[in-house]
Amino acid sequence: MATDSTKLKKASTAGSTKPTAPKTTKKDYIRVGVAIVAITVALTQNFIRNAVTDLGLFLGDIQPFNTAGCEVVPGGLEACEDIHLHRESGLAFMTCGHAEMRKEWFPPMAKMNASAADAAFQDKFVIYNVATGKYEEMELAGLPNGTDRVFHGLGIHERSPTELTIFAVNHRRGGSVVEVLEYTVGDKVVQYKETIRHELIHTPNDILATGPRSFYVSNDHKYKDGAMREYEESLRRPLSNVIYYSPESTHIAYDKVASANGITSNSDQSLIYLSACHGGALHILRPTPDHTLVDQEYIKLDFYNDNPSYDPETDSVFLTGHVKPLTLTVGLKKKGVQLDGPSKVVKISKDVVGGGHKVETVLEDDGKLISTGTVAAVDRKRGVMLIGTAFSNRGVVRCPIPQGV
Repeated sequence: MATDSTKLKKASTAGSTKPTAPKTTKKDYIRVGVAIVAITVALTQNFIRNAVTDLGLFLGDIQPFNTAGCEVVPGGLEACEDIHLHRESGLAFMTCGHAEMRKEWFPPMAKMNASAADAAFQDKFVIYNVATGKYEEMELAGLPNGTDRVFHGLGIHERSPTELTIFAVNHRRGGSVVEVLEYTVGDKVVQYKETIRHELIHTPNDILATGPRSFYVSNDHKYKDGAMREYEESLRRPLSNVIYYSPESTHIAYDKVASANGITSNSDQSLIYLSACHGGALHILRPTPDHTLVDQEYIKLDFYNDNPSYDPETDSVFLTGHVKPLTLTVGLKKKGVQLDGPSKVVKISKDVVGGGHKVETVLEDDGKLISTGTVAAVDRKRGVMLIGTAFSNRGVVRCPIPQGV
């Protein structure tokens, strides 16, 4: 005969039985599958839409626009990728290479034939006088003999109205570095001071100087070459960044950019403008006291943008780039063939009516005159726009500033 306690124990055990989990039905699997497909389609459509826009696949033929009066700067300059104006003196600082040799050695485009001809590693440092239309190739005094010179982005800090510190990205065969140079307006030489190497500065593209020994520098890729570089390029992964460098502190200032490229700022450096090639966009950023950068505005564009250049008289940014970058990448594979890459310049200014910024196309070319355009520096005092090119034997094109721009 069972006791009351035994009965209670059995009842307690029976009451503690866990409820059975509901079975997964065929409908549940269908719902999950539909959700996965929907997410995949959305992401794929977004990627395809951006890729089509960035590559300019459906833009049709590009017709010259506002190129009347434009002419190639005579003298045989080639591949002058970046141009910085010293407005007080009317001098334009630029570095120029050899267009054909860029197809052999130019790490930003994953061209890394270290056995290329000597011309691939002997770029020129050039100062162009906007008023006279003449340029001089400057001696780099103090640069050790035999040093590779494959220059890219420039940044200039004015220590005084006539004394300048110039930071120059240099893609040496032993690794990309930043060369620190100094120049006094009127001198015939540029003085080499030092070379900056840092593990965070691994694929440098362009520089924004912030002091005599400090700057922001964009890394245009996370991976230098190989399969992961192809993955980053093909899928337009936001893996690049901006580094802040000073002798006291070096750190990542801004991260997760789809191919960070050209960088500049407004006059007081309260706003910083960063182009994203694969993002097809311009990031407008604000610096914080610790030199990190925070988002202010994101402007989507319809072309593969390169270097921004600030115009203080209109508080605007002129942004230049490649309208059909597929033409560029294919052309770099054709040895001995002049690359005619259609180019575009836009003006980005504050929209006083609607707020934010507005984008206006101010110049376009089919590549027959302005090929692989990378920067447009505007000198309002002299009415001149200088357009640099990355892979053209027509290194710099001088244009009148288009009417109304």
